[in-house]
Amino acid sequence: MEITHNNHQYKVTPIANGTLWRLTQVDTPRDSVVLNRDQMVMAGLSHVIKPSVIDLNKVRAAQNKIVIARFLGDGVMWTKAVEEYRQATGAQP
Repeated sequence: MEITHNNHQYKVTPIANGTLWRLTQVDTPRDSVVLNRDQMVMAGLSHVIKPSVIDLNKVRAAQNKIVIARFLGDGVMWTKAVEEYRQATGAQP
């Protein structure tokens, strides 16, 4: 997601299980800052926090399904589990 803050464009990437966000300046990718939830709210970026919160229970359940599918050798179950994992983490295919 890209946002504009103080006339600078930033790419926002959630890290650390949704508790931290990395803001990387689009023009100069080496300039980046890591903010926690409180810092994001104080900067007026609370609209970025809400959609990117990850439910760890869903992530763990999907990871367990992936392991079980590998153990059983079930390709269909593995494919479904990987899709559930992508949805739980918000990863793009």
